[in-house]
Amino acid sequence: MQRCPWARTDWSVPYHDGEWGVPVHDDRLLFEFLILEGAQAGLSWETILKKRQSYRAAFDRFDPEIVAHYGAQKRLALLSDPGIVRNRLKIESAVVNALALLAVREEFTTFDRYVWGFVDHRPKQNAWKSLADVPARTPESDALSKDLKKRGFKFVGGTICYAYMQAVGMVNDHLVGCFRHADLAQAAAESKASGDAWFVYILRCADASLYTGVTTDLNRRGRQHNDGKASRYTRCRLPAELVYQEAHASRSLALHREATIKALSRLEKESLIQRAGEER
Repeated sequence: MQRCPWARTDWSVPYHDGEWGVPVHDDRLLFEFLILEGAQAGLSWETILKKRQSYRAAFDRFDPEIVAHYGAQKRLALLSDPGIVRNRLKIESAVVNALALLAVREEFTTFDRYVWGFVDHRPKQNAWKSLADVPARTPESDALSKDLKKRGFKFVGGTICYAYMQAVGMVNDHLVGCFRHADLAQAAAESKASGDAWFVYILRCADASLYTGVTTDLNRRGRQHNDGKASRYTRCRLPAELVYQEAHASRSLALHREATIKALSRLEKESLIQRAGEER
């Protein structure tokens, strides 16, 4: 199996195969990547990957509404945390960027809608043959950088923004010989051809358990569940209530997101449901 040549270690291979270049439409994860890309400035991405779980713990899983309200005591604690990059400017920028992101939400409803607008809401499919062909920045990343800076974001230069666009799937920069290039190109083609939204949803069953699924028709699938026709799991736990939903452009992306949500702990799923309710 051929991969991009930068993916060679126990940290980079899983990230390359499972995340890098997969379109991200969740505001929390978009914020996470924005902060991590800024933290990486002057360091290797491998260093950041090794510290990623520590970052999630230190920054409250990158919930922008929490990070935006970090006070002096919390910031000092972060400066003493060996699990993250202890750089005062980078830590301060995380708080500043959280505040700026919340302002963007006020204008665009979601940060997702804002940031994906710089690629017309569809991943750009590149066809690089070698790492030497891949640019460090592009007109799109420079435009994103300029607008983010105007809105008060920090550590968002053109090069950082292009790395961000690569990470969250706004561009497919896997080399053409890499197996992931074809995977992501196919997902993008499916999305463009179907034009239909795929929904990842969570049901709360009568026994308080949570069930995660994928569908193109939430109303129909809800009826199927409560008629006992959709899933063996929910069949003996009815009635079931829809408590969470998010839309994706293709089945492939929805299935990937479903797997991510299923891997979350019960507490993390409840937090996801709670944030969605607050945003509504």
